[in-house]
Amino acid sequence: MTKKTIKPVNPFSVQPLFNFSLRTKYILLAIIGFIFYANSIPNKYAFDDRGIVLDNTYVQMGISGIPKILTSDSWASYFSHMGGDPSSTQLSGGRFRPLSEIIFALEHQLFGNSALLPYFHHLVNVLAYLACILIIFYFLDNFLLKKLSGGSDIAFLSTLLFTIHPLHTEVVANIKSLDEILSLLFIMLTFIYSLKYLKRKQTKHLIIGTASFLLALLSKEYAITLLFFIPFLFYLLEDKKPTAAIRTSLTYYGIFIVYLLLRFNAVGFYHSNFQSANVSSNPYYYASEAQKIATEWLVLGKYLTLMFFPYPLSYDYSYNQIPYHSFSDITVLLSILIYTGVFIWGIKLALRKNVLSFAVFFFLLTILMISNFAIDIGATMGERLAFHSSLGFVVILSYCLLKAISNMKFQTKRIVVTGSILVIGIVCFGETIARNTQWKDDTSLYIHDVNVAPNSCLVNDNAGWSYLGLSQRKRNTAEQTKAYLDSAHKYLSRALQLNPKYYIAYNNLGDVYLSQGLLDSAQYCYDMVEKMNPFHPELKSNYAQLYFDKGLRLAMRTGKPREGIGYMRKALLLDSANADIWYNMAIAYYHMQQYDSAKYALLKTLQYKPDSTDATNAKKDLQALSEMKIQ
Repeated sequence: MTKKTIKPVNPFSVQPLFNFSLRTKYILLAIIGFIFYANSIPNKYAFDDRGIVLDNTYVQMGISGIPKILTSDSWASYFSHMGGDPSSTQLSGGRFRPLSEIIFALEHQLFGNSALLPYFHHLVNVLAYLACILIIFYFLDNFLLKKLSGGSDIAFLSTLLFTIHPLHTEVVANIKSLDEILSLLFIMLTFIYSLKYLKRKQTKHLIIGTASFLLALLSKEYAITLLFFIPFLFYLLEDKKPTAAIRTSLTYYGIFIVYLLLRFNAVGFYHSNFQSANVSSNPYYYASEAQKIATEWLVLGKYLTLMFFPYPLSYDYSYNQIPYHSFSDITVLLSILIYTGVFIWGIKLALRKNVLSFAVFFFLLTILMISNFAIDIGATMGERLAFHSSLGFVVILSYCLLKAISNMKFQTKRIVVTGSILVIGIVCFGETIARNTQWKDDTSLYIHDVNVAPNSCLVNDNAGWSYLGLSQRKRNTAEQTKAYLDSAHKYLSRALQLNPKYYIAYNNLGDVYLSQGLLDSAQYCYDMVEKMNPFHPELKSNYAQLYFDKGLRLAMRTGKPREGIGYMRKALLLDSANADIWYNMAIAYYHMQQYDSAKYALLKTLQYKPDSTDATNAKKDLQALSEMKIQ
């Protein structure tokens, strides 16, 4: 009896749903990506842009700062600017991501401090995102899904969903997040050229592949997962046995050792801030070990929820926006169940050498990197951190969607897919465009997101700081200034309720009290800042302004010029080049008839700010004193 050969049933129609040319697909993806993010180009700096770009001395040095970038923690310059030790390990694990910083330095070398610089930064982010999209499609279409029936449709749909996903707005609209884009871009290039070398054995492919791997590592730490993914790709696509796949990958392991040496030179060994009392960098400080692990599982569930329903979005989810949870919480248990099921599914697919297993493990391993399980990342969660794992998600989603409709008639399938894409695309476009606008600058972002993350200490502090800035606009009416200061007080007080040890909120609240004329309250806040961080860079200038305001009140409003001068002298000990203090001190001396001292203070006014209004008045006062023939 002849044994029949059973052919596997293809889950998808051989006839492609997206039957336009390959060139057209690339053009469509690029156009759609640009349309979705073009309105982010006129934006300015926001959020982490300050720490990595604006207040990064090494970036501001241009090309000459590149050696320091390559040998320093990515946040070293910012911590130094904030009064900390640039050599200290203030973030868990250290941050060594020099590639994006080098690009920022080159852009600064090109534009200097031109007003066009932030727009160019944003343009580069958009272009890098478009390049990443096209390379993802190339990898999926030509390698990962090439042999899969309907693979071309899955590749295009996956890349299209990735392109329009609103969860990526932070990555594109935040200049600092260029590191995320570069990381995924070079990861994809590493996959492409490692496979090309395996097929053709051309040295140029090996050089490009290993160089791409190093650049991916220098972009962000996600590329560490390639130590698994490169041999796994060889196992899946090139039918290599596991041991042979690992041997074939040894060159890439050598590159990883080079990276470790560079990283060690810059940030040293891995370290954790788990014992730090600062919940800004250790959000689980007040949690028990069980609460910490349970909450980490909950966060993984929130990432998955945002991938399906990316609304509303926030730039921050830190303490105490996500409260501590326990294992008795049904949402925690559900998250554990889902991820365990996905992991088991991935294992089964891998044993059958199903290429979908690559997408499953790409999703799982990249999200493990940001879960706080394996590595303490110093944060609860962040939308930008899901950028890599979202690629695995959209591939799985596209596969499942097309498989679900595989039994429909071809025309029905095309109508369903086209209609779904139009609906999803319109919704995503509306949210992405709106979210890009919210990322316009700090003030726009902070004031909007405090309504999305009302329990985040950081978000409340940033909203208060933004309202304080608005209160200082010259065009304000008295009522507007008061309203802005009241709002600033509200959010800064809320931040301190959430985290009484947050000295930055005390510093900003002190500035609010100073603006409101509540000098004793301002001094209390500044004293708290000094107690918590005596090296805060604004501390001296804040105390100087406080003493000056006290001196001005005593000298000009209560008729006590001698006591007022005493406070002004204290202010000058902290800010000796402040022309405003010198000029008002001259007036106080004049009222006390100490004309020599008044003349000295007027000359200091002219010395430190010769073109100011005070200097103009000082010249007139000096003339008047000369006419009095002071001896």
